[in-house]
Amino acid sequence: MQEKTLDELDRSILHALQISPRASWTTVGRVLGVDAVTATRRWDRLRSTGSAWTTCYPGVRLIDAGFTAYVEIDVQSGRMMDVSRALAAYPQVVTVEHLAGGRDVLAMVLVQNLGALSELVTEHIAALPGVARTRAALATRVFSEGSRWRLRSLTPAQQRQLTRPATDQSRAEVDEYDHRLITALSRDARAPAVELARQTGLSAPNVRRRIAGLVHRGDAVLRCEIARGLTEWPVAATLWASVPPGEIDKVAQGLRALPELRMCSSVTGPHNLLFTLWLNSVADLARLETLLAERLPQLHLVDRAVTLRMVKLMGQLLDERGHATACVPIDPWLPPRSPGQA
Repeated sequence: MQEKTLDELDRSILHALQISPRASWTTVGRVLGVDAVTATRRWDRLRSTGSAWTTCYPGVRLIDAGFTAYVEIDVQSGRMMDVSRALAAYPQVVTVEHLAGGRDVLAMVLVQNLGALSELVTEHIAALPGVARTRAALATRVFSEGSRWRLRSLTPAQQRQLTRPATDQSRAEVDEYDHRLITALSRDARAPAVELARQTGLSAPNVRRRIAGLVHRGDAVLRCEIARGLTEWPVAATLWASVPPGEIDKVAQGLRALPELRMCSSVTGPHNLLFTLWLNSVADLARLETLLAERLPQLHLVDRAVTLRMVKLMGQLLDERGHATACVPIDPWLPPRSPGQA
C-alpha cells in the first residue's frame, strides 16, 4: 500500500534539493516563491521523520579508481534481517536490499582494490552467520546512478535557476582530506561548513572550496533522497540483461531515456548489464519489459527481481517503510574489518 504522499510544496523543495543539494534556503525560497523560513521548516520536518535526506558518495573518477561490486547473497531461512543488519554495518557496503527472485539479498560494495573486495566478500560477508552462498559481479562501467533521478515538480525555468553553469576545473589530485570530507558529507550533504570542518580537521573556507571543486569535477556526488513509499513510484525492480558488446553503449543510452531508470551498470559475469527501475506497481514491470522489447531489441532480459525491503541506501539505514533512521558513513578507503573492530 502506498503511504500518504507529499504535498506540492514538499515535492517542490525536494526537487530543488535534487538539483542543488546544498542550495541555501534563501535561493530555494526565491525559486519556489516562498519564504526561506517556510522552506527550512518543511525540510526539517521531512528530515526529522526520515522522509527525505541528503548524502554524498564518490563520483565516477574516484569509483573508476577503485572497484564497485554487486554481491548476491543467499541466506538461510529465518536469518534475513540478521544478515542484512550485519552487512549494513560495513562502511564499504553502501546499499543492502531484500529481493524476491533469484537471490535473497543484493549488496552494492565500494572498495579500493580487488584484494580488499576478496577479503570483504570471503572473510567477512561469507563468514556471517546465516549466509549460505555469495556471488560477486564487478561493475565495469556505471552509465547512470540515482542522483540523476528527479521528481517532476519544478518548471524548466525554475530548474535552470538552480542549475549551476558548468565551469572548467583542472584535474586536482584527491587527498586524504577529500576522502574525509566525502565520508562526512555522506552523513548529511547539507551539513554546515563549520561542522564539516570539525569532522575533517579543515578550516570552514577550505571545506567550501573543496566541496565546490569535488562536485564540479565530478569527484563527489551530492544527492537528495526520498522515501520511495512517499513517491508515485513505490516499487523498485532490478533487472539483469545480456547485450552484444558492441551495442551496450546504445542500449545504455536508450535506458537513460526512461524516467523510471535509477541505476544502470555494465557488469562481469554471465550477463553484462544490470539496471534498476522505480515503478508505479509490480504490474508496471510487465509494461516496461514490453516497452524495452520494442525500443531496444538488442536487450535480452534474463532475470528480474522486485525489492521487498531496502535495508540500506547509499549509507542510510532504513526502516520497514523506507524511512531513514541512522547512517553508516560511506568509506571505500577504509580497509575491510568487522564493524567495531579497531
